[in-house]
Amino acid sequence: MSDTALEYLLGSATRPETLTALREGGYLSARQLEERVSASRRTLKRTLRTMESRGWVRSVDGGYELTAMGATMLSSYDCFRRRERLAEEARPFLERTPASAFDLDVEALADATVVRPDTDPTAPVDRLLELRADATRIREVAPFLLNDTVEQLATRVEHDPTLQEVTLVLEEATPHPSEFSPTYCDRFRAVVDSPRTDVYVAAADVPFAFGVADGHAFLGSSGVDDMAGALLESDDEAVVDWVDRSIDRCLDHADPLS
Repeated sequence: MSDTALEYLLGSATRPETLTALREGGYLSARQLEERVSASRRTLKRTLRTMESRGWVRSVDGGYELTAMGATMLSSYDCFRRRERLAEEARPFLERTPASAFDLDVEALADATVVRPDTDPTAPVDRLLELRADATRIREVAPFLLNDTVEQLATRVEHDPTLQEVTLVLEEATPHPSEFSPTYCDRFRAVVDSPRTDVYVAAADVPFAFGVADGHAFLGSSGVDDMAGALLESDDEAVVDWVDRSIDRCLDHADPLS
């Protein structure tokens, strides 16, 4: 019995299936278990013997019932599988994001949407532009602003009176013509010069972009060659709160762009 409980349960689908049958059915005879579990009689008997030795089930009058220990182990297994599923769904974002920079519990991502660049490389950026398009308040931390973002923000601060406030914390807050096009630099200056915009220089490296547009959180990972990667978005309170607090921490150490 060298395997841990999780290792043992992951070793065969018969094992969690047996515990689940007992959790749902209560006391079950050997025949009733055979009808509910997709396994041979021999495999089921061996499984029940092992589980009995672990204290997960007990034999009663020729049948079996789940013990409190077994129920606890099954609940822990279910919790792991649920968290694993959530992590896999958010994998395009999580796998390119350092753990030191993202400590939000995966349970908070249950209702999150991940926009992937796999089939459409521009899909994450397009969705990000949609989120900002009609927002009245935008707060964002990023390594730098993409061309499309600069043009969108410049156009809005110049022509859209519904935009009330933009707060940006950027690692690259002073684009130079030697690295960026003249058009980019001019439009970036239009954003900076707007009275509705506050731009700050980040005090440390920004590993990925994140922000909030009218209460809707978005987080963007870096793709291959620092191109835009997957975009994770959510209006879940825990996610929005995490992003807001992260922005506030960046602002606490950032310097206003002069």
